[in-house]
Amino acid sequence: MNKQSKPTLGAARNAAGGSKAKRGRPFEMAATVSNPDLRDAEGGDRRFRQLLYDISIAASKLEAARAHLAGILGVTSPQYNMVMIIAQYEEPNGLSVSELAARLHVSNTFVTAEIKKLIALNLVDKMPNPADGRGVLLRLTAQGEERVHALEPELLFVNDHLFQRLGRVDFDHLSRIVASLLDDFARTIRLLEVLGRDGAKNMAQLISIGDPAAAKRAPARRAR
Repeated sequence: MNKQSKPTLGAARNAAGGSKAKRGRPFEMAATVSNPDLRDAEGGDRRFRQLLYDISIAASKLEAARAHLAGILGVTSPQYNMVMIIAQYEEPNGLSVSELAARLHVSNTFVTAEIKKLIALNLVDKMPNPADGRGVLLRLTAQGEERVHALEPELLFVNDHLFQRLGRVDFDHLSRIVASLLDDFARTIRLLEVLGRDGAKNMAQLISIGDPAAAKRAPARRAR
């Protein structure tokens, strides 16, 4: 009985070449953004895509640096952010939970859970808010202040190197642009959460709440 012969490497290459020859042109990806201001001159979106890649890489590098600083302080990255904001913004009476949450763009519930851990580490203390009997104000403990002061040389080193090429004009533009994107980013995640529950069934819901991008993606109805 004849055994079926296996295809040779050359045959496989020829088959791949034949497939390319049949296609006749490289793959063309559809544009991934609708805003014409974000498109290239010829209508593509390569520059926009590169921006996304650059932002993603920059964010990962920044997060790695902040994780390093958090490790020195002995806390997680979210807890590090909270300690730094309390250190920077606490008034004589302290900083409210709601203001801390607003500056971090997170919920009060998340802040409350993490603050409990920071209190256990003796880095943060809370006290009643004299203006609101139900609320509390947050302050660094003496140990917290000491740990932050000890971290200051490392903070200066990291930030001076991360942003050494940034001048005043670019800094002003970057601050404004990033701040303007935060609401859009947060809203997009909320929309994705809606889509994730029931997929395409929720497209009509997105359109009904005024999402223009969803309206563009929605398929046209057939005439009856």
